[in-house]
Amino acid sequence: MTTTYRPATYGEIQPHRAVVRTQLAIDPGNRFTKWIDCQTVRSIPSYVKELADWEEGGTDAHSYEIEFSGRRYLVGRLAQLMGGLPAFEGGKAELAHLLILPALASDSPQRIERLVIPTPDSRNQATIAKLKELETTIEFSVNGHECLSTVRSVSAVDECRGAYDLALARQMWRYPGNPNGILDIGGGTAIARLFAPGGALLRDADIVLPGTSHLAQRLAAAILPKVDNTADAGMLMDAIAFGDFRYGSTEIDFSGEFVAVRDSWTAIDPCI
Repeated sequence: MTTTYRPATYGEIQPHRAVVRTQLAIDPGNRFTKWIDCQTVRSIPSYVKELADWEEGGTDAHSYEIEFSGRRYLVGRLAQLMGGLPAFEGGKAELAHLLILPALASDSPQRIERLVIPTPDSRNQATIAKLKELETTIEFSVNGHECLSTVRSVSAVDECRGAYDLALARQMWRYPGNPNGILDIGGGTAIARLFAPGGALLRDADIVLPGTSHLAQRLAAAILPKVDNTADAGMLMDAIAFGDFRYGSTEIDFSGEFVAVRDSWTAIDPCI
């Protein structure tokens, strides 16, 4: 999926007419895209479906219809149901320009001074370059509502950092004067990180391993005789999260295979 961005032409939004947001944090994750909307945490599946002219769109509590750069897309649950591309396959940095649009929706033109996006490694220059493309003026619509946003700066932060800072602010650490760790098991990566007192990231202790999509791929191979074709990884991860271990809308129970595959998967590295 290729998108051509316009240069950042900040003059199109007059400072005295635009709503200014000093900072906005969005997590376009491999499994879910999360953001805070008026103190409410929003979470939608990280799926994108480009709609053909003849295809109907639609919206619900976890789905948005987007128009951007002359094309129509579904983002969220409906995109998943219609066979859209998941971020854990398409690459969340590659799909970020579409996944973040529901969070950028505004009743008035707006200017975002700093857009914060978490990433597995904030030193990865290829990922940073891709995210920096979001520093531009974006014209789009969300559920038929026309929007105009200018992003002045994009900052990438290391995954686990936000969880550590939140735990520190809420005094959740029993021993705040010692190193403390965060375990983040996501769809694309499973990350374990240690933070020194005060919040410095101890990078020598970083452990980054394949995430739950890798587990789902192994599980799909294990249940192939039951399903008769390659199972959808997203549907498997949903069933694991729900705890019913049934594939999609079928009665196929894969709880036994899950236990065997999970044990094999976690045995790859004793640090998991």
